[in-house]
Amino acid sequence: MFGFLQVRRCGALGCVKLFDHAPEAILECGLTDALYDGLRDSDPIVITNCILALDHILQAEGGIVVNKNIAHYLLSRIMQFSECNAVYVLTILLRYSPKSEEELILLLNALDELLLSRAPAVLVAVVKLFLHWTQDHPHLKKDMLEMIQPSVCKILSRNVSETSCLLLDFLSTLGDICKVFGPHYKYFLVRAKDPGYLKTQKLKVLPLISTEDNVCCLMEEVKPFCSDYQSFRGAVSCMGLLAKVSHAAHNMCLSMLVTLLDAPAERVVIAALECLMNVVLSPPSVEKNISESPPDPVLSQSSSLGNVEVQNQTTLEESLSQLSLHTEEPKPELKALPMPQNELELPQNLTDAIIRALSHEHVQEAAPSLVLYVLGTLAPYLDSAPDILQHISSLAFSPSVHADLVTAAAQIFISRPAQTQLLLAAILARAFKCVGEPASRAALIYATLQEHPSDAAFLLGATVKQSLRSNNEECQEQQLGGSD
Repeated sequence: MFGFLQVRRCGALGCVKLFDHAPEAILECGLTDALYDGLRDSDPIVITNCILALDHILQAEGGIVVNKNIAHYLLSRIMQFSECNAVYVLTILLRYSPKSEEELILLLNALDELLLSRAPAVLVAVVKLFLHWTQDHPHLKKDMLEMIQPSVCKILSRNVSETSCLLLDFLSTLGDICKVFGPHYKYFLVRAKDPGYLKTQKLKVLPLISTEDNVCCLMEEVKPFCSDYQSFRGAVSCMGLLAKVSHAAHNMCLSMLVTLLDAPAERVVIAALECLMNVVLSPPSVEKNISESPPDPVLSQSSSLGNVEVQNQTTLEESLSQLSLHTEEPKPELKALPMPQNELELPQNLTDAIIRALSHEHVQEAAPSLVLYVLGTLAPYLDSAPDILQHISSLAFSPSVHADLVTAAAQIFISRPAQTQLLLAAILARAFKCVGEPASRAALIYATLQEHPSDAAFLLGATVKQSLRSNNEECQEQQLGGSD
């Protein structure tokens, strides 16, 4: 009997070899029907081998056809399969979709025991199958997450790096998981002895399970890894995402950034500057959790912080065509600036740290576009912005970075015209002579915008304080009164 069992196991795989050498022999001998009959074998390995053979032989037709009878039969025997074979069978079952609500309930009931599995690969495979079958019933997702929560926490508590990383990577694709896994955040915390890849994966998942109740604890746990050479960038990015959960976390993040901006390593300072822009441009929302919030405005830009001129160029070119440069028609009333910076309340110690970080020569040389972006965006809050800009303008840059310099100079000019007027003129003059197209093109655009300062402020996206705007309006009213 033992030998007969081995013959059945090897016979199914032998059909694959025969098909590769003589495909017509499979049809002539009726081996396809024999393989389908093998799905009813008493041995799970024989069943798996028959599925493998059929999927290979019928590859031209889309692989093995899974009908209702096969699906129900395989699920009824799934607990007899080994972990590896069970994963393969569950993957094959993704090809089948229930035909009615009653059948769906029967199939989901058969998955209940699998959802409690402590094998990571099986758990991931069965969750994928569950989500595939319930894609028209999203309300069942929360029930599924509650069922797998004990198994997930048990797997993470084993401290096996490879399986933990696999499971965390899969959890990050499930969307809103904070309500189920938030109370169990301790299983997801980063440990000092974790390998680098696992630290990075945990730091990606922590914002997804953050709630107002645990976010401050998560911030404290993440803080030590902001200076870790393996995971400092992921830790700082994670801290920025956690800051959006609550106002307490937001303030805690700003206080941590003061320390990070004064770090001796420029790579940590650069990561802190990126985090700062994400935090200040995306204030926390109490109504929404981080997993439901829209993408970061800084991260969603075309080239992130790599080329600031490109970020504004399209809007500027489209809007320039609408400006009446040589007509006397009244200009349409401009909409309010959609800039959250007008409502910023940056602590003095933070602004001082920002100035020190931007003044660091190594930071300017390592990330010039980022420094220029921060300068232009936060110019109203940085008294030393013109001095820093003057120092940066003396450095040698590529044409694309030179375009960022032109953009930053124009933005700083809107906020601090008296201090930046001569510097802006010098930067524009040099940009016109620049060989690269981005710099000269940006200089042409911003030079044209100087004829319409109010339009320039709107199009540049610069922060103009209300006091400056009201003073300009008063001057215009006085000029109109004098002309009358």
